[in-house]
Amino acid sequence: MKLVTIDNLKEGDVLASDVLLEDYTVVLGKGTVIKEQFITKLRELEVFTVYIEETAEPSATPEKPTPPATPGKTAPSKSEPKPTPTPPNKASKLSMEEAKILRADVEEQAKNKIKDLLDLHTYQRTSGLKKIAETAQNIIVDVMEDDAVIEKVYDVKERSADIYEHSVQVCSIATLIALKLGLTEKQVYDISLSSLIHDIGLRYLVLRYEDQDINCLPAKEQEEYKKHPIYGYTAIKNETWISENAKNIVMNHHERKDGSGYPLGTDLVSRMTQIVGVCDEFDELICGIGKARVRVHEAINNLRNYSGVWYDDDIVTTFLQLIAVYPVGSRVRTNQNEVGIVMRQNPHFPERPVLRIVEDKYGQPMRKDKFVDLVKETFVVIQSVVK
Repeated sequence: MKLVTIDNLKEGDVLASDVLLEDYTVVLGKGTVIKEQFITKLRELEVFTVYIEETAEPSATPEKPTPPATPGKTAPSKSEPKPTPTPPNKASKLSMEEAKILRADVEEQAKNKIKDLLDLHTYQRTSGLKKIAETAQNIIVDVMEDDAVIEKVYDVKERSADIYEHSVQVCSIATLIALKLGLTEKQVYDISLSSLIHDIGLRYLVLRYEDQDINCLPAKEQEEYKKHPIYGYTAIKNETWISENAKNIVMNHHERKDGSGYPLGTDLVSRMTQIVGVCDEFDELICGIGKARVRVHEAINNLRNYSGVWYDDDIVTTFLQLIAVYPVGSRVRTNQNEVGIVMRQNPHFPERPVLRIVEDKYGQPMRKDKFVDLVKETFVVIQSVVK
């Protein structure tokens, strides 16, 4: 079966499972053949996604040859930005390939939607915040479109502090971890939803927290900053469409297993909260939200250091399996004293990408193409990142 949004549901699709409301009322039963009036009714009931039979979709392997793609046009497929690695005999034609969790259009739409809805909620206290649930479902659907999504290594880069982009990034990574760990559909949804609104409390602060370590702020400002999870929880606690699990994640996403977190300093941190916490800690470090901004490999090393202390080992391990230590485009120096640019990632090997060597061991520019696949050239390792 396949999870689709209501916007992508078509007449003739066959439901692969019952469609339930929040009170578990069955709206449409498994096996129902979809009609246009059913789609309209589902929208009225604010049902955002359903499962349909795969056979209702066009075959993934057409019998007739596929015509060449029209130049300048891009198919809305996740396979295009995540291509199959180039065989060794084609290394001279290797191009830079960035592996993204979400399609660019989905990520941009999600960021804009989150900004618009949080602005309305913060200043007008409108009920429109509920539409964030649809954004969470869209992200889950986009992540799940790729059958090999949890087997790949993804590029996440340092960037400037933007709480909306940060929220979408935390959501996409946390959703991946939840899927890889085999959490239930409801748990995945609660993690995705809470990730999108986990920092809503930052909207109520007047102090500056971008690109600076809050631990270096005056004590009064530190105390105020550490209240933002409480402000966030207070903002949503009466929303009936958000589960208690999701609300608790918003409240506790900065808490840690050893009790060193905030705002309460509790050591009772659920697994779902830890998943969001790991992703939040990482992304705050690389975009500078309440922290001094660092490089991706430094943020990853920070998580390694606290694995089993702040968060469960298996959650951190799962995170490390999914996120590239050296994102595409990074300049790195190897133990051969050569400088290379990361061209693409190798599935299952987040620390061993494919490099294009641009400087030889004497610091001279390369006169011809040289590519090194660190999975195959096991004696070569990355020793540092060149700034």
